Amino acid sequence: MKKLMSLLLVLVMIAGLAGCGQKPAETTTAGGNAGTATTTAPKTDGKWKIAIMTGTVSQGEEEFRAAEKAVALYGKDHIVTATYPDNFMSEMETTVSALVNFASDPDVKAIVMCQAVPGAKAAFDKIREMGRNDILLIAGTPQEDPEVISKAADIVMYADEAAQGDTIMDTLKGWGIDVFIHYSFPRHMAMELIVARHELLKKNAEKYGIEMVDVTAPDPTAEAGLSASQQFILEDVPQQLAKYPGKKVAFFTTNCGMQPSLQTACLDQPNAYYPQPCCPSPYHAFPATLGLELQIGGDDTEALKQIAAKLNDHNAVGRFSTWASPIAMTIIEIGVEYAKGFVDGTITSRNDAATLAKMFDDKIKGAKVSTYTDVKGNKYDNYYTILLAPVNFADYLNK
Repeated sequence: MKKLMSLLLVLVMIAGLAGCGQKPAETTTAGGNAGTATTTAPKTDGKWKIAIMTGTVSQGEEEFRAAEKAVALYGKDHIVTATYPDNFMSEMETTVSALVNFASDPDVKAIVMCQAVPGAKAAFDKIREMGRNDILLIAGTPQEDPEVISKAADIVMYADEAAQGDTIMDTLKGWGIDVFIHYSFPRHMAMELIVARHELLKKNAEKYGIEMVDVTAPDPTAEAGLSASQQFILEDVPQQLAKYPGKKVAFFTTNCGMQPSLQTACLDQPNAYYPQPCCPSPYHAFPATLGLELQIGGDDTEALKQIAAKLNDHNAVGRFSTWASPIAMTIIEIGVEYAKGFVDGTITSRNDAATLAKMFDDKIKGAKVSTYTDVKGNKYDNYYTILLAPVNFADYLNK
């Protein structure tokens, strides 16, 4: 009898362990870093949530609206959202706490964060320390270096900023630009991909005979806030144009919140050119600048046609460009779809490069998706960069 009872007890224990889900498997992430992760989706029994963290409307409206679209598509039972503070550098703990709070809900099976501002890596590490190895962690538009964020996240996605050092300068060459003004600030100029783009911009500027000028603007996360940065741009653009009378001057800033001011300052200045927003998109500042009621994330072609018509009213069609689709919104949309596929088991790997590339191509034909390799030759297999071609707004007039 004792032997029979012992055997029954062992069988009960085995059944209990099987009901707890799969044992996490050891996987290798980018850069050869070992991490613990399940290779198949966690069991959900129909109870699943995907959490999305974005900036506020003032700092990143496209990302915010993309989160709203996900809620509208799947409902509040399956999509939960939060925003990080506008002053995220000084309120990093608020960001970390909000992300950890997501993970405290056992039904949350994935987190998509875009932009992945500083604090993302610390929060992701805390989530793993909580034992939530079942959660898929996706970072979009990260502001922490590739080596740092790729170790913490399962998938990282970013517009190919480095390659924009080629595409932006090719646009400027086509316009016959004489001077290129690059607005940024020390925090951004400490970020690896922004630096890589800046170096390539300098190299190409020299090759094409374009004078490149670096101008330090106020950091929007500093004490004076975004309004001070925007006012600086509005005042500085005319001053820069006055320094180069009769020359074609192009302007670019690395910050999202400065885009409306930069577009406004360039719009009615015949020698001022605007190659693209920092996060290229038809919806990035253009609606506010041009007084358009565009549905963010709606029909991109229709949006481009309306922008082209308004630019034409200001004789600016040949002085402005962007990308044909909103890359930040697309990163969130694809992040959510990838996460849902992982949760329901149709995607069986935390990092499936082929599936991710197909999802981008299905969404935006011609999107070039690459894995990132840094200047030292280190390849990050879970860090993806996306590149689209610049738009010629003349192509959308009378379309």
